[in-house]
Amino acid sequence: TLKRRIHQRGYYRCIACQKPYLTMAQVTARYLWAIAHLFWTVEWLRVLWSDEVTFLVGGRSAKSKVTRNTKKGESERYCENCIQHQFHRGHTTPINTWGAIGYGYKSPLIFVDSTGKKGAFKQVDYLAQVLKHLLPILEAFALITYALGVEPLFMEDGNSAHGHKSTTNYCAQYRSKYGIILLPHPSTSPDMNPIEKCWRWIKQALHRRPHQPTTEAEMRQAVLEEWEAIPQEWINKLILKQEHWVTVLMKRHGWSTSN
Repeated sequence: TLKRRIHQRGYYRCIACQKPYLTMAQVTARYLWAIAHLFWTVEWLRVLWSDEVTFLVGGRSAKSKVTRNTKKGESERYCENCIQHQFHRGHTTPINTWGAIGYGYKSPLIFVDSTGKKGAFKQVDYLAQVLKHLLPILEAFALITYALGVEPLFMEDGNSAHGHKSTTNYCAQYRSKYGIILLPHPSTSPDMNPIEKCWRWIKQALHRRPHQPTTEAEMRQAVLEEWEAIPQEWINKLILKQEHWVTVLMKRHGWSTSN
């Protein structure tokens, strides 16, 4: 049959790979960033990787199916035509969370009460609830990086709430005032931020729970428990793999990686 013939050639109906949509400008920026950091090795040990994530009380996104080649060595999993791109959406019951990881370090988790429309994160939220609590976190991480003889670098993504579009906003002024050194990072690049795997760890652990959180209080407690359960040794392995993923990104010329 036609179906059997298609299967013999390695094509099956599969759930589309979930990756952010990339413009050509973003692809180029990612490629140039990979080239600029291609020879970093121990330098990655001085980076404190941060990110925000939203956990939802109830509700899951449907995943589309695609037909693609699954043969070993010929897999089309990361082909642009086989990816279901992710776009930011408003949520009715968001639990906005901030955290940071580094080699030998995991920050306390911070829950952020957003004041923007539909739970959107604003600069005033980030400044008051994250940045103003960042110095003790950086100082704790610095105790580790100083053993390497270097100051810590702080990584933030391109979220508009971080205030990277100017040097005069409150967030930028705060970083400048306290000498917070940033690691430049390409926009729309969660695959180049190892903390994303920590969020995945938590979401998978929450999914496995026999009792799913049904209130915001239950969700916050569950997220805290799963964050604390992430082994530091596992985080260290993520950091040590960063050199590999930068090489992969360079070979992909800036397009989505399997990370």
